[in-house]
This record gives sequence, C-alpha cells and structure tokens, in this order.
Amino acid sequence: MTKRVVVIGGGIAGLSAAETLSRTRAFARGEMQVELLDSRHQTGGRAGSFVEPTTGQTVDYCQHVAMGCCTALLDLLQRLGLLSHFQRYEELTFYHPQHGFSRFRPSPWLPPPLHLASSLSSLKHLTGQNRRQIRSALWRLMRTRESDLIGGTALEWLQANGQNQDTQQKFWEVILVSALGDIPKRVSMAAARKVMIDGFAGARHASDVWVPKRPLSEIFGDSFRRPLSQRGVRFGLGKSVRGLHWDKTSGCWNMECSSGGSRAAEHVVLATPWHVSRRWFPELWEQQVKVAFSENDNSETPFASSPITGIHLWLDRSLTALPHVVMVGTLTQWFFQEPIDQADQSSRDEGVYHQVVISGRHAGSDWPKEKLVTEVVRELAEAFPEAGTPRIRKFRVVTDPHAVFCVSPATQVRRPESKTSRPGLHLAGDAIATGWPATMEGAAISGQMAAKSVIESLGKPVENEGIEVPVGLKRGWLARRLIR
Repeated sequence: MTKRVVVIGGGIAGLSAAETLSRTRAFARGEMQVELLDSRHQTGGRAGSFVEPTTGQTVDYCQHVAMGCCTALLDLLQRLGLLSHFQRYEELTFYHPQHGFSRFRPSPWLPPPLHLASSLSSLKHLTGQNRRQIRSALWRLMRTRESDLIGGTALEWLQANGQNQDTQQKFWEVILVSALGDIPKRVSMAAARKVMIDGFAGARHASDVWVPKRPLSEIFGDSFRRPLSQRGVRFGLGKSVRGLHWDKTSGCWNMECSSGGSRAAEHVVLATPWHVSRRWFPELWEQQVKVAFSENDNSETPFASSPITGIHLWLDRSLTALPHVVMVGTLTQWFFQEPIDQADQSSRDEGVYHQVVISGRHAGSDWPKEKLVTEVVRELAEAFPEAGTPRIRKFRVVTDPHAVFCVSPATQVRRPESKTSRPGLHLAGDAIATGWPATMEGAAISGQMAAKSVIESLGKPVENEGIEVPVGLKRGWLARRLIR
C-alpha cells in the first residue's frame, strides 16, 4: 500500500526533507508519495527575495551566506546542480574605524587548527593581549567537550577563561552575534563552541564563505522545485494548512487548507518555523529538562526569537571593489555590494545596490528608519573615503523579528527531536535538535533527519534506503588529536 507523506512548509528544511525522501528506494518503487504544501506561492521560506518596483531588481530579504563547514547544505545544492549559483571566498576582510582594513585568510600550509594562527595575527584591530587571550581560549575550547558546556552562557565561559571586555567586543561578539543572532550574555556556550570549532578550527576550508550570486527566490524556488517535480514530488503552493488532526480510525493526519481543500496522509513532516509549529504542538517544545541553569537564563520561556535587519541601499556610486566586509566597532555588522549578478536586471539608473546586515537587537533597533540609514551610510562613507560621500537614491529596511531563534542554554536542552511521540508526525526546521544554531545548514540537516524518521516509521532499514546524514568536514590528523 502506498503511504502518503505531506511536508508542511517550503523553506530549506521542508525542501531538504522532500528532496531526501525523493531519493529513497521506497519512493522510487512507488511505495511512498510526497507532497509539499506552503502558504506562499513560492518556496524558500525566509531564504526569499522581493522585486524592487522602481529598479526591477530582485533583492534578497536579507543576505544569506553559507560556510565551508555547511556540508549538508552544500551537498544538497550540489545534487540539484545549484552550487554554481554561489561564489566561494577563502578569505574575509575586516574593518575597524581606528585600524582600517585587515585580511583574514587561514594559512594554506599549516594543518588545522594551526592554520588560524597567522589569521589572528593579521587582524590589525587586535592587540597583542587580545591575541594571547583568544589563542588561550581557543585552546581550552578545543580541549573541552560540548557536553561539558551545556547549561552555561558564552559570557560566563569567556569571563572564566580570561577574556576581558575589549577582547570580547573586538573578537567574540563580532563572530557570535553574527552566527547566533544574540549577544554572549544570552547564548549557549555549547552553541558558541559549535561555531568556533566546526566553523573555523576543525578543518581546512571550514571558514570559507559561500555567497549566493543569484536571488534566493530563484535558487530555492523554481530551480529547486523543478528537479523534485521531475522525480515525482508534488507541490501545493498557496495552500495554508489551517487545521491538523489525527484520525485514529483511518490512521491518518487530516489537513484543512485555506483554499477549502483538504489532505490526508499517514505521515506529516512539520517544517514550519518553530514559533508556528509550537502553536500547534506546544507540548513538543516545552519539555521540562532538569539542568542547572545560570541566573541569567530565563528557563520559563526557553524559546525566543532574535531579529535580523537587512538595510537595502541604492547609492549614487559604488563604494568599493570589495564584495563584502565584516565591520567591527560599528553599528553595521556586515556589508555587501551587489552580491547578486545583475547582468539581466534593469539599468543602474536608480543607483548602485548595497546591503548592510545587523543581527540581533542593537543600538538603533528603536530608531526611525531614516535615522538608522543615515548612521549606516555615515559609517560606510567613513570606511570608504576614497569613494567620496555617497548620496542615497533610495533605501528599504527589512527587519524579520523571527529571523532566528535565540540559542540560550535553556533552549539548547529543549530543542525537540525530529521523531515525535505523535504517530506519523515528524519535525523539521532549524530549531530542531541538529546540534547547529539557526542556519541554513541546520535547516538542511533537520530535513534529512525528518526524512530518516519517516523511513524508520515505515519499518524500513534506513541504510537500505540511501539516506545519509552528513557528518561534516573531515578533520585532519592534528585536529583529531587536539580537538576533543
């Protein structure tokens, strides 16, 4: 008998689940049907775009980047022939108002994790004391297991391991706020270790930055759906699921859609954002775990959202030839200049496109948009004086209040598994217990985990179905010996 699987949610997690299921032998044999439903008329979820009406440009809501350590995402894109839509960079440029520009490029000659030593030395805004403290903390972090960091915040660990406020502001906050969406006072040190070890120290090319050069709506929209449709995956776009009920008699989940239609399926993969799926199944997101939390943690409400703001600027000139810059000591956190190939877009009559990204709540969170934009452009003019003072042709500020979930210590131990206690119900999404923070990688892994849960529920050996959850970049001989 053919089993029906409905994936609710067309973001990266839902797409990953559908893609993984479509590669199984059960799907190929016709033993399983897969349909993906999404309330929007386009897939991609938060990895989406909008068309600016005046310029005709397709612009991403917020700039997304992947790193070399994001093997599940990169492999997923490679399988669908979409990795060519990303540009890989092996180095980063940092800017500090008092110290100018620095190049961060891991050594191609030294084995990981020693390959980072010269990179730290090249960051001009770091003092000798900063570098000594950072190297000492990284060594201790490599020798500390992630399980030993559960329950503590990044700030607590950094203070206990000799990181003064200056070092925290110039190095740790720059990386952790960008990667985790919140300040060290609120994020889990276990999550911070994941970023630092897997994202930088563990393997060569782990810190490579992959930037989309095509709109996200294209990559995770038609280009992603087309090969899945060819395999036999069905898509129901513009269909919002308003009700989800288990029928014991039929052994199916019944779904009521906004269009008036309905669906029935033996298995449902719920791949909506965590704050949406929690409204339907709060008990799956509020399991009480006996952990000794610090007094700074709000364990009564362990799940909370953290915003990300994308500031879209059309200026009368190009500010720099650099494709992107990490900004330190400024309100601006990341700067990108026309990351999307605009060869087939409208002319630049409306200005040259730039984007600034600010993660989490910040000093300008409550400012009027005009004041925020004015301050950001002032910082950019100061950083790139050779371009002259730019004039703003137009701007747009897009803030997603639920962009990522805050990875607090309380959250880390309450993130649910893909397999649930409900019959035929499987969870996907970046807040699932993947071990990753709120990233495209975490979303991609969660989709694979949900697909694996479906196959296991069907009573089929996963190893015979062709499902493999990536284990990350392979660590070299030295890294395997130094990192616990």
